Amino acid sequence: MALIALLALVAAGACSASAGTQAGYNQADVRFNQQMITHHRQTIQLAELASERGGGDYVRKLAKEIIPKEQADIQKMSGWLTSWSEAVPAEEKTDEGAELKAGDGFDRGWLTLLKGHLEHGVHMAKEIQGTGQHTGTKQLADQIVTNQTEELTAIGKQLAI
Repeated sequence: MALIALLALVAAGACSASAGTQAGYNQADVRFNQQMITHHRQTIQLAELASERGGGDYVRKLAKEIIPKEQADIQKMSGWLTSWSEAVPAEEKTDEGAELKAGDGFDRGWLTLLKGHLEHGVHMAKEIQGTGQHTGTKQLADQIVTNQTEELTAIGKQLAI
């Protein structure tokens, strides 16, 4: 009888450990997703600004491409946070880029601003790769690093013109 009780305790302990592991995320994942949602919303606001004020085809095209990608990522991250019973950040307006006036200097100023913004996003994504536990979050971080590094290369070429 004691053996059965011992086996039951061991099995219960194993179940508890696997339940924690099954959750498959940690506080670093929560923090990253919350912060990246805010970051992506800022990127969307910058892209909307370029849609309104941008003069060149490159800037307008890039802004148009950014918005649906960022929205899809936000939807994914919001879903994870909700499934973990964690808060999804409220949408806030940013003043970032407000100083840029439509006209000749807008495109260069916007690209420079976006470049710094995307570099910060890549830094955030690289950081979670080492501290995160959630597979989906880490895969998204890999995509962010790859995609935004490509965008940064293209922006760098555009700024060099």
